[in-house]
Amino acid sequence: MNHQKLLGLKKSIVVCILMLLLFLILSGCKSSGTSSRQTQLADSEFRKGTEGVVIAFLKNAPPDKIFEETLFPIALSIKNNGATDIGALSASSSLYTGNGYLAVGTEQAYVSVIPEGQFIQPIENFHGKSPLSPKGSTDVKTFEATSKRIGTQSETHPSTVFVTACYPYKTSLGTSICVDTDPFGLNNRKKVCTVKDLSFSGGQGGPVAITKIEARMAPSQDTDTIVPYFILTIENRGNGEVIRSDDNKLRDACSSNPLQYTDFNRIKVTATLGGLPLTCGIGDSFEATLRLRNKKDMVNCYLKDGVSKDIDPYTSPLRIDLDYGYTFTISKDIIIQKILRY
Repeated sequence: MNHQKLLGLKKSIVVCILMLLLFLILSGCKSSGTSSRQTQLADSEFRKGTEGVVIAFLKNAPPDKIFEETLFPIALSIKNNGATDIGALSASSSLYTGNGYLAVGTEQAYVSVIPEGQFIQPIENFHGKSPLSPKGSTDVKTFEATSKRIGTQSETHPSTVFVTACYPYKTSLGTSICVDTDPFGLNNRKKVCTVKDLSFSGGQGGPVAITKIEARMAPSQDTDTIVPYFILTIENRGNGEVIRSDDNKLRDACSSNPLQYTDFNRIKVTATLGGLPLTCGIGDSFEATLRLRNKKDMVNCYLKDGVSKDIDPYTSPLRIDLDYGYTFTISKDIIIQKILRY
């Protein structure tokens, strides 16, 4: 009898331990799922606006007036107001993003950056806005320059200091879209959603923005499937120019090396519907290269294999990613004064 009681007690202890372990596992899964959803929601809060890198001259750097043959500073505040990391390991994708560049341009007959060749500096480890970095990275970049002697017949000479930023960037949009497997209403069933065009005026945390998505549901030739089509309108909403995003082109844009006409206004477009890659542009590629005209253009993306007509209409997540480079220039006018020697 004592042996049976002892055996029963052991079984009860084992059952309690198993139930406790099961409770901990379920609690962990629930917490993890909740945390993941919260992170996604929080991340979307920072993908707003149409700015990327923003730069400005610091006060008196350079000064408004400078004597000839004098050293003076060029100092800039630099901030990442968008949602893309530059020259850093991305927390969201665990991928390393390329560096950007900051370059000073001057009227070389009268102003030069010293030492020679130091007119360009990298932008690296520069994070965009995110749940881990709500305000984005900020930094100060400094250059040293010297004014040269001006003409003997002049007491002053006006000149200009230019600063150009060149950097890789990305715009991402996640939204929900209706996939209507019965676009002509032939089946007598209630639909949970309606196909409609979507407009976005606030940007997605980058100077290039997706401003409209037009959804179309087209029957395929085999009549058993519906092919979802999406016409994407993409615009340059920033104050600069779109360029190719590879490192060589970015450096060329921030130096005296010339760029080709085909290097401008190029954007790589990829998209997924419910996690499935969409075919974008012309041909069968999952990646399209869009060329902006007057800062705006459209591209078509569709689900090549379509969706079966046998399933009910449903709402599905749609994600669009744009990869590009960006460049813009700011300037400040200065006056070089002659040192009077009498």
